[in-house]
Amino acid sequence: MFQQILDQLIERVPEALAATFNDRDGDSICQRTIQVSNEGLQLLGAYQHVVKRHLQQAVEDFDRGEVKQVAFATDQHWIVMMAAKEHCTLVLVMQREGMLGRARFYMEQAIEALNKEL
Repeated sequence: MFQQILDQLIERVPEALAATFNDRDGDSICQRTIQVSNEGLQLLGAYQHVVKRHLQQAVEDFDRGEVKQVAFATDQHWIVMMAAKEHCTLVLVMQREGMLGRARFYMEQAIEALNKEL
């Protein structure tokens, strides 16, 4: 079922190039890649907890809430990370010209579906 949810996310976000759903240790539960190497996608999944932990430390002086989403851009891509239950994370890589708001909307729907399966 996890794979179907990722496949549906990729279909709904036309500029999406890859998605991975990772457990608390950064290991991939499932993934789908179109143009991103499996190795690169695995590294993003593995490092997402490090990124989240450092961001959490950076904002803790003024915001005690949990970091739920992280989005960053390169010249060519958006990389979006969203937290799920049991410390799992959904990571989406998409083309930079893609609509970030649409991607985030469909990722939130995917997170709801993934959480129900956990």
